[in-house]
This record gives sequence, C-alpha cells and structure tokens, in this order.
Amino acid sequence: MPSGLRAPERESGPPTLARTVREPDDGSVTDILDPTPVQPAHAATELTDVAGVRSLASTKEIISRYHRPGPHATIVLRLPFHGEVGDDLDKRWSATRTQLSHLDAPDQVLEHLDRAIEHLPRCGYHAVITADSDDAAYCWLTTSHEPVTRVGAHPALALALAEIDRRPHCVGAVVDRVGADLFAIDHTDIEATGSVDGESDGIHKSSGDGADQARTQRHSEQVWSRNALQVADALAAPAGARKASVVVVTCDVRASHLVAEHLEGRRHLTVAHANAGGRHEPTSPARLLAAAMEASARIQRADTDERVARVMEELGQHDRGVDGDVTTLQAIEDGRVKTLYVDVDRWTDIDHLDDTIKAATDTGADVVVGAAPALNDGIAAFLRVPYE
Repeated sequence: MPSGLRAPERESGPPTLARTVREPDDGSVTDILDPTPVQPAHAATELTDVAGVRSLASTKEIISRYHRPGPHATIVLRLPFHGEVGDDLDKRWSATRTQLSHLDAPDQVLEHLDRAIEHLPRCGYHAVITADSDDAAYCWLTTSHEPVTRVGAHPALALALAEIDRRPHCVGAVVDRVGADLFAIDHTDIEATGSVDGESDGIHKSSGDGADQARTQRHSEQVWSRNALQVADALAAPAGARKASVVVVTCDVRASHLVAEHLEGRRHLTVAHANAGGRHEPTSPARLLAAAMEASARIQRADTDERVARVMEELGQHDRGVDGDVTTLQAIEDGRVKTLYVDVDRWTDIDHLDDTIKAATDTGADVVVGAAPALNDGIAAFLRVPYE
C-alpha cells in the first residue's frame, strides 16, 4: 500500500438529497453542493445471491429487456424502511398486484414480482421493477416518482434509462489539511476505500507578526499543498481504474480546492465541491453520496441539453432532426434514426413509447431519456440520413 494510505474502517450512513448554493464570489470557490435532508434517509441498496432478481446496471442490460418475449409487467414503487412511520408497502403491493392481475399479467410474472418485493432492501428509495416469465429486474431511482403500473408486450423502462444516464460513478474524499478519507461511489452505494494522512507538523499558520509570521504561513501553505497532492494522487488512480468522471471533495474549503488544483488536467475529471461534513463524522459518507448524485445529475442535464439543442438546430434547418410521435416513428421504420430522444417528464404521456424504443433499438439506434421540454410530443430523433 502506498505511503500515507490506510485501509478503510467501514462505515456507512444515510444519504440525503442535495441542493446547490453559491458562496460569495471571492474568485476561489464556485458551486458548493449543500446536502440538505429533504426526505427520510436511505439505507444500503445492494442485493446479492437472490435467484431470479437482477439489477439493471447499464443501458445494455435495460435495452436487452425490450428484446425478451412478453408479456412484461412493470411497476414504480417506493421501498420504505422496516418500521418506518406510515409504512404501508404490503398494502400498496397488494393493491398494485390486483391491478396487474386485472391487466392480465400472468401468474408466473406476478410471482417474480412477489420475489423481488420480498427481497429488495427496504432502503427508502423508489425503484422501477419489471418482470417477465423468466425473472425480475430492478433499477433504483434517486428521485421520487408517482406510482406506475404497466403490463404490455415490452417493459416500461424509460425511467431506468434516464437513471442510468445520471448514475453517479465516481470517487470522493472528505478532506482536511492533513489528508482525507476516500470513497468509491456507484449509483446508490458508497464504500470506504482507505485514507490518506500526510504531514501534520506546521499545518497551522502563525498568529505572530512580521517576517516570522510570513515564513510560517508560507510553510503552512507548502505543507497543505503537499498533503493535497497526496490526496489527488490517491483519487486519480481509482478514478482511472473505475473509469470515473467525477471526483467529489468535501469538508475544508481551502484543502478541497488545493486537491482540485492538483487534479486539473487528469483524465478530464470533473471536480465537484460539497459541504458534506468532516472526516470521521458518521453522516459524512451519506452526505458525500448525496453530493455525488447531485453532481452527476448536473453533468447529465448539461449533456442532455447540449444534445437536444443539436436536434432542435437540425429541426430548425429541416435537415437531420424530426420530432413528434408520428414523424419519429416513421423515421424509425425507414431505418434513418441514429439517436432517439425522450422527454423524461412526459414519458407516461407518449403513445406506444415502449414499442417505439424497441423499434429504435432494433435498428441500432441509441436512446437518450432526459429533460427535454422543447420536443414536440416529448419525442424526437437525430437522423443518420436526412430526408431529401
């Protein structure tokens, strides 16, 4: 193990959602993510060794469900904590199961959903859960949603596609001027991976006057920077191994910005600063996870905005863009669609959306689900080949 690194003492805490606030513009700090409890805390979400219940952890896995024989039953449901005040999961699932039965969901499909509901962790998150005659699959949702109950030839997984696009897959650190506690973050899970402890002598500036104070302050700044470099190196290596694009650093503002400076130019990493507690505080990992969710969602929103803007530009030129459900479906049937775009806020209102996603992916098209309010009927496509 590299010098200065310690193995983790495993600790976990409840993540909360985050809001973005801005510090005074002093030229050194941009956006600070301030995780604020706005709903009950969440618990661990990992599910292991349960036959017939699998996680949807990638776009490829989600799309593969569209190419399996139906019928499929899909629900969106919140999994509350055991003993949570107002916990009515059994009652809600019973009512939902009755609805699915009335929609002609086969008994075998319902039994797979029963198994998923029984074994999924009671963690406080919403989940989209789908089942066919072979098994059930789920994707945790980091934002709240209205209940959904669907039975059809294809699953209804638009929310899962949107979730995967904004899924945090990053590394994080709770830093001070000596070192940091390090974490790996993957969607709704956070795991302690170690710590860095650098130099502790001379980290405090002198309160004296004159040349002695100036020397001490320069020395302190040099120590802080060396310690921050150790933290940056310890973050960059796992970020590369995990193909992470986001680094979240929190706690001491000066130390976190020194770490960010040392990370500049490494693998195109995006650094997000968070106000999420200090080292060794029990709630810091959960608050760091919340900040990672917010940072990843912000990056995804910016990416979706950019891609939708390109489609809108093509629509304006009547060139390689089409929107509206009728024209988009026609372009898919003609084999011209490169990327299908769906407005996540209107997915339940788009006629035959699941058929459209299946048809688009049959032709090799990509599917992007995100906030796109400008799209006519909530759906559009970027074309491989324009119409004459």
